[in-house]
Amino acid sequence: MLRVRSDRAAGDGSNDALHPKPTWQRGLRIIAAIVVIQAVFWGLFYAPIGPRNSPRNIDRIAFSSAELAELKAPTEAAADVATYSKINLPYTDCCDPAYLSLRMTFNLTDVPPEGLGLVAYQQVDNFIYRLNGSVIHKKGRMEFARQTFDGQRPYLLHVPAGLLKAGENQINIITVRHGFPYTDLVEPMMGEYQQVREATAMRFWQVIDYRMLGGALTFLLGLFALITVFRSQDKLFASWLLVLCWSWTAYCAYGLVLDIPLSGLGRMVAFFALTSLVSVSLICFLDSWTRRPLIKLQFALIACWLVFTAATVYALHKVPMPMGFDLMDKAWSWFALAAGCIAVARLVWHFATTAEDRYIEAGLLSICAVCLALDAVGAKFGLLAGGYFVDSAAILILAFVIAFLQRNFHLFQSALTLNNMLETNLKRREAELAQAYIRERELIDQQARNEERRRLMRDMHDGVGGQLVGLLLEVRRGAIDKDRMAEGLQTAMDEIRLMIDSVDATASTLTTMLDVFESRVRPRVEGAGLMFDWNVELASEVDLAPPVVLQIFRIMQEGVTNAIKHSGANTIAVQVRTDVNADLTVRIADNGKGLPANLTSSAPQGGHGLGNMRTRATTIGGTIDWTNATQGTAIVLSIPLTVSESVAA
Repeated sequence: MLRVRSDRAAGDGSNDALHPKPTWQRGLRIIAAIVVIQAVFWGLFYAPIGPRNSPRNIDRIAFSSAELAELKAPTEAAADVATYSKINLPYTDCCDPAYLSLRMTFNLTDVPPEGLGLVAYQQVDNFIYRLNGSVIHKKGRMEFARQTFDGQRPYLLHVPAGLLKAGENQINIITVRHGFPYTDLVEPMMGEYQQVREATAMRFWQVIDYRMLGGALTFLLGLFALITVFRSQDKLFASWLLVLCWSWTAYCAYGLVLDIPLSGLGRMVAFFALTSLVSVSLICFLDSWTRRPLIKLQFALIACWLVFTAATVYALHKVPMPMGFDLMDKAWSWFALAAGCIAVARLVWHFATTAEDRYIEAGLLSICAVCLALDAVGAKFGLLAGGYFVDSAAILILAFVIAFLQRNFHLFQSALTLNNMLETNLKRREAELAQAYIRERELIDQQARNEERRRLMRDMHDGVGGQLVGLLLEVRRGAIDKDRMAEGLQTAMDEIRLMIDSVDATASTLTTMLDVFESRVRPRVEGAGLMFDWNVELASEVDLAPPVVLQIFRIMQEGVTNAIKHSGANTIAVQVRTDVNADLTVRIADNGKGLPANLTSSAPQGGHGLGNMRTRATTIGGTIDWTNATQGTAIVLSIPLTVSESVAA
């Protein structure tokens, strides 16, 4: 099911790739599918193969006379004392609300042992059937404005043999009509009970049981469509399926729910509104099914239905009867005819311009369109019996939904197969990526080891190596005493320990690194004859990545080493804290002679490792500053914690 888009309605051709022009092979296939499905439908549903009972096969009992009287009340007593006039059946009475009594006589040579069967049906709101003075059918209410509409459906009455007699018998039908302007009276169908029952069983099942089942079925399908409205991408298609199902359910209820809070005029408005809504919803449903809906057509049909319904209300309530009814009856016949033609034309245009491959659905919808068109022709010109769409709608909608679900189930199976294939490919790709990750990780580890090796070699060369070379030269010149030799070796050993500690820092937290740093540096500073002031003030555990911790360790190591070697101070103070901005600050200060004038904070390009310290600070997103105070030098490292975390990541 595709998402509906307004550009399709505009017909701009933007989706021609999705809707290719039909080839003659596709055209033949769609025509063949429609012909086959139409043949199956009309052959099985309306003309089943084999013997079929028909009302024409009944040995009908003829009525010898018919008389009619108008009653003041719909009662048996009023019918017994009324004055009757002879009429010919069928008979139509117009136009005011009326209670009528139709009296007919028939003759029997012999009384059938099983009694008679009588089809009770008249075009009235409600009726009472009497045979030889005994009531054989009475349902609901008969009073004006309170009447029920039990006369809107037929009944098969069993007239028992005990109520019949050889010779003349009399049937009396008391009727009520209020709202609808016409009372249509016809001669009842009557014959031997078994014959009548068998001949009318199919028709009674169609107009009562089948319609009841169809109404329940379309109501359930409407619930399915309601769920689809919220879950489907094609909400327009699902919405019209919902309207079509529930409008047909409402029409079924119209003929089966006979005690409703509506007057006769209200029932007429409901009839015109419901039947026209079924036609409009079917056309819009067909239009949405094409995947290229004509939105303007749908809006026009909705507008026409609203205008037609409003006109019905006005004509039936404001225009004198029977003119108001006749006007709307004619308008309804034209409306139905136009709807039938539009439905057929819309499908024909779709099949002629689009390569359609939904053959079963196309055939079923073509039946809906043809039935609607035939009903329209019958309503307008009286050429056909009518009721084709009403009789077939439930089974057609059910078949369409089954075909629709089957097609989408195949799509679901295809999607499931595709998902399985994609899952297999994904797992294979994940394995390949895992291997690539391992190789990349090994490469990164190798690069890190090489970098660490180069750092150690550089530190050995610049630090311990330089000290040892210096001691070696002094020894060769004989210009070194035992104490100077011991001090130099001790310094070299301290440098080596710090280098080893810096290697361990690659897997340490900041707190662990600070503890290690103090334990290594304090003895070295105090061994050099300087006081060591250590102060750590961290608001909470600072979570820094190991590479960041390593760079901080090296900067602190460089700063303390420079102070010991070059400051000439007697005190070195190290302070580590987090400030109000959640920045980490490391301050290394001494009270020595300060930095040379050419080594300012703006140009730390000379010796003493100041340039290396700035480079290390930059790599972790921090800044470093050093200033000459009145007594000594202060080096301040500031690291925004969020920045350092993102840099480390």
